[in-house]
Amino acid sequence: MKVIKKTSAEQRAFINSDSTAAPALYVFGDSLFDSGNNNLLPTLAKADFRPYGVNFDRGATGRFTDGKIIPDLIAEFLGLPFSPPYLSIRGSPKLTGLNFASASCGILPETGNYLGKCLNFAEQIDLFNHTIELELPKHYKTSSEVSNYLSKSVFVITIGSNDYVNNYLDSRLYDTNQRYDPQSFAGLLVDKLFLQFQVMPLNPAT
Repeated sequence: MKVIKKTSAEQRAFINSDSTAAPALYVFGDSLFDSGNNNLLPTLAKADFRPYGVNFDRGATGRFTDGKIIPDLIAEFLGLPFSPPYLSIRGSPKLTGLNFASASCGILPETGNYLGKCLNFAEQIDLFNHTIELELPKHYKTSSEVSNYLSKSVFVITIGSNDYVNNYLDSRLYDTNQRYDPQSFAGLLVDKLFLQFQVMPLNPAT
């Protein structure tokens, strides 16, 4: 799909047209969904080199695969352009969605930090909140318009596997499995995730 730069008014017309099933696609998660955020972070968890992207027309973009990632397929299904990595945005972001996912990170802030800097789930939510509070009001006049836009948007999340692979199961670097039995650790992740979801203001009109 060819993505054409549009003005704010043109963007609003595009996302409200019959050609899209939703106005925007917002992506959160880890390496399964990262589309290039880690390219711009000081970390060893990068996929900006071959053979990554060998079957992708844009080449090695930071996607941890040889082709498209699941959010790309969802975007195509919805009739939307691929959600760009948040850290690559210069200026006002597109209204058609953003990708906040970051490889090696998870629900817990310490997960994957031995590889370098990544955006844990709480930080991804903070960036999303920043977008809602500072960027969306530039395009919508009232909070009810923002709420309507968000209620029709699609949100996809994959998170938590690194909390095991890059934390709980790696006893060389973490003592988590000494402090929690498997059931308690799973409960810790669920509790953290629940709290993080509570600070996502998906209905700013209330």
